[in-house]
Amino acid sequence: MKNKKNIILIATILLVVNLSVFLISKTYSFEEEYTLMTDIDYNETLESFDNPERGFYEPIGYSLKVADNEVKDLNYNLIHLRVDLSAFTKANNGVEDLELSEDALNALDKTFKNIKKNKGSVIIRFAYDGFNGTKDLEPELNMILTHIKQLKQVFYSNKDVISYVELGFFGPWGEMHSSSICTLENVSLALDSMLESVPENITIGVRTPAYYVHFAGIDRNTLNEIITTSDSSYYRIGLYNDGYLGSESDLGTFQNRDIETKWLSNQATHTFYGGEVVANFATGTPLNTIDYISKEGFITHTTYLNLRWNNTVIDNWKNALYDGEDILYKGESGFNYINNHLGYRFVLKESKLTTNIKQNDPLLIKLQIENVGFANLINKKKVTLVLQNDNNTYEINTNINPTKWLSKSISSIPIVIANLPENIEIGEYKVYLRISCYGHLQTDNNYQAIRFANNNIYNEDIGANYIGHVTITEKVDEPTIEEPVTPTPPIETPPINEPVKEEIPANNTNITEPIVEEKKVDKPLNSNKVINKPVNKNEVINNNEISYEKPTQNEEEYIIEEIPNNYEKDKTTKEVKKESEKNNFISKRNLIFGGITLFLLLLIIYIDIKY
Repeated sequence: MKNKKNIILIATILLVVNLSVFLISKTYSFEEEYTLMTDIDYNETLESFDNPERGFYEPIGYSLKVADNEVKDLNYNLIHLRVDLSAFTKANNGVEDLELSEDALNALDKTFKNIKKNKGSVIIRFAYDGFNGTKDLEPELNMILTHIKQLKQVFYSNKDVISYVELGFFGPWGEMHSSSICTLENVSLALDSMLESVPENITIGVRTPAYYVHFAGIDRNTLNEIITTSDSSYYRIGLYNDGYLGSESDLGTFQNRDIETKWLSNQATHTFYGGEVVANFATGTPLNTIDYISKEGFITHTTYLNLRWNNTVIDNWKNALYDGEDILYKGESGFNYINNHLGYRFVLKESKLTTNIKQNDPLLIKLQIENVGFANLINKKKVTLVLQNDNNTYEINTNINPTKWLSKSISSIPIVIANLPENIEIGEYKVYLRISCYGHLQTDNNYQAIRFANNNIYNEDIGANYIGHVTITEKVDEPTIEEPVTPTPPIETPPINEPVKEEIPANNTNITEPIVEEKKVDKPLNSNKVINKPVNKNEVINNNEISYEKPTQNEEEYIIEEIPNNYEKDKTTKEVKKESEKNNFISKRNLIFGGITLFLLLLIIYIDIKY
């Protein structure tokens, strides 16, 4: 009897173990295809470096005249272009208000083209006082609206280099105060015209929330409850703040700081926010300190600040040491902390790939990317995968949207490349994630390429971040699948006297249109070299002061594949083969574990009956 119980106990234990192994293998049988990349440092670096459309900007004054305008050749990462239109107002020229001349518009357009050539981007503002701090030098309202409409062609021609438009036009320095013409009603008319004249991918800033709530028709006292959606007329309106941290109200910017910074915590997730830090005018504890900005910067999603103003405050930041919650920056320069956290800052936290695949196998990737910056990436970018070795470079389009990698969160990004480029050469490849304006390595000069804040993963030649390696072997011949013959419908012939219109494909440099299909590369691409450009030193304008947790997980999924024409009717041979292999594996696994389970059950029954 004792032996019988022992045998049954042992058989039962084996049965439980067998079932447990079965369930575990069912859950993780395909997870083991991924390999964690161990040659990557997943820690954030303390290094400061440029990334597009964020950080400390260089302020540049640019006065447009009726004729003989200078075309500037500016070479900075982020430029605050302060365009003076005083020559076109009666208050300045003593004759009459004038429309903008073609010479002025052409010079501005060519200046933008030079900035793009030098890989820079622009925040732009217009004013009529020469940025000298003088009020009431604007033209009549109708002429302001005419100027905005005239600028439309320049805005659209340079929609990739213009990051943000600060409305300006009204008041000293274009800061929208003091001048008699600067009323809520007039600003709303100008804002409406600007929204019409500026491409939809570009957001527009006003100087205080007062202009926003008047335009939107909402109560300023409940502004913190407003969460705009992309279909609203005021979704694209943000804020610029030239009284940044100067007092409890930021020198008149805020009416209720708590309410209006909570509004910014939502609105500035998709619009720019920044300005100029100023000297301390607070009646209590100063706000323009490392400690304060290291907290509120994440709430307001501050993306940019003036590098040249206020000099005293910025010098204090450089001399102060960071002593906040981020252990990595403890004891580091406060200025370095702010410089690294303005805007977005992406850190690769984990990278897993299928490292051994055939030419006709899918490439599987799992990434975790943390955004440790104050803000999000605002303007959309193209994301591509680059496979490169000593002989070949291939670029594959994806539909990944990095504007969803939110501040203080970690995004999980599974990627499936269902079809590698046709005729890809076998061999070992480094795999890169490339984020850029156009997503075309062969021709785009790495324009607005984004670097991750990890050590030794950024390839400057191709403007991409290393995420791992893969070995590609020769593909296995696929079985031929007979397809039913479909009768060909008769072709309608157009009348002889009516020409056949040929549809012209759109230019692939449209940065607002997402890529949803894999791009086939017939031949290897040549890696672009970084172009060295001369630095043009420009006079800097210093404005005077004015009075008036733990990261969350963000789940995303990206399936990148080429859809066959008859997808709804038939599966491709590759899909049939892959599904067949998977089904065979599952069938064999189920048969083995099922057989073992049946044997153990019969053994228990036999022992129970026999003894």
